[in-house]
Amino acid sequence: MSPGNPLSIKISDWPERDLVRVQASAIHGTGAFAKGPISRGTRIIEYKGQRCCKADLLAAAERGERQLTYVLNLDEELAIDGAVAGNEARFLNHSCAPNCEVIIFGGMPHLYALQDILEGAELTFDYQLQSPTGRRLSRALSRELFPCHCGAQACRGTLVALRGRPARATPRRPAPSVAPQP
Repeated sequence: MSPGNPLSIKISDWPERDLVRVQASAIHGTGAFAKGPISRGTRIIEYKGQRCCKADLLAAAERGERQLTYVLNLDEELAIDGAVAGNEARFLNHSCAPNCEVIIFGGMPHLYALQDILEGAELTFDYQLQSPTGRRLSRALSRELFPCHCGAQACRGTLVALRGRPARATPRRPAPSVAPQP
């Protein structure tokens, strides 16, 4: 914040909130969960990591030098690799009925709550994967290569944004925020 002008706040001046804990997930491997209740519209966490050229990431993956597990696309050319200098945001799993969305301001991606989220609920967003070549995958191949295990009532069976269904930031019907059963 600039001295003498409390209204000139940059996103980089905002302190990180301590809203996320990482633990085993019923959806997939490790997940991120709400430490406490989170209100709809709350900025939860910045997606941090190394900024990379997507072409370089894909070339390294083709050579078998790296996996693309924690990569978040910023635009057509840049991505953030959460596996390098990343934070807890890299553990948000995919859901076809997500409770979070990614919003990018000035090249800085943050996850925001799409709905009120209960303490202990897993934090998710719709990955809406796209082919790096722009080539469309069939629904069957999408489900085989990138299967979804979110368990949502309207699960499309894949992490890929399907043809004929425009990728959307919000679900048609928000999924209930239910805390995981002990």
